[in-house]
Amino acid sequence: MAFAKNSVLVFMVMALFGVCFGTVYKVGDSNGWTDKGSVSYKDWASTKTFVVGDSIVFEYNAKEQNVVQVKTLTEFNGCNSKAPLSAYNSGNDAVALKKAGHFFYICGLPGHCEAGQKVDIRVLEPSQAPSPSHSSPSPSPAPNSNHSQHNESSAPVPSPSAKAPTSPNKSSAPSVKSSSGLFMLVVMGVLAYLA
Repeated sequence: MAFAKNSVLVFMVMALFGVCFGTVYKVGDSNGWTDKGSVSYKDWASTKTFVVGDSIVFEYNAKEQNVVQVKTLTEFNGCNSKAPLSAYNSGNDAVALKKAGHFFYICGLPGHCEAGQKVDIRVLEPSQAPSPSHSSPSPSPAPNSNHSQHNESSAPVPSPSAKAPTSPNKSSAPSVKSSSGLFMLVVMGVLAYLA
């Protein structure tokens, strides 16, 4: 009987952790973050639906690349990294998507952004996102969240229309898009366990 109760408790805790984590996207999929021209980050981002709670991971050679978050579309289009909101340089950087809006990332090294190493991440509220597709996740290594500076930007909230993902490259991190039912199940299970 104790084994059964412990097994139920372990399952409920695992389910609760699944509710707390969003999807992790590796920027550029298997190509990563590069200036070699083999990746259209605009096309890559257009095949994803990013929602609050998700994360993006930039993987790159830290000796040859970096990641800079810029505030405006003008800075993004002009590849202007002179006043960054955040700068990352570990080669394996995770960015939590904490609010809806457009978030602009470029490589701050000369010529890289101009060569196409920039991405506009459009983040939706979970209620704005289309229902998730059923695709197989691809594993990604554990990201490093260290960076040289970080500020939350206040970007404009996007329109509710969104392109559904076709084949997102997701990590093996848990992903639950609608969690209220599962959360209630976990709470009820914990209460039943404690009774």
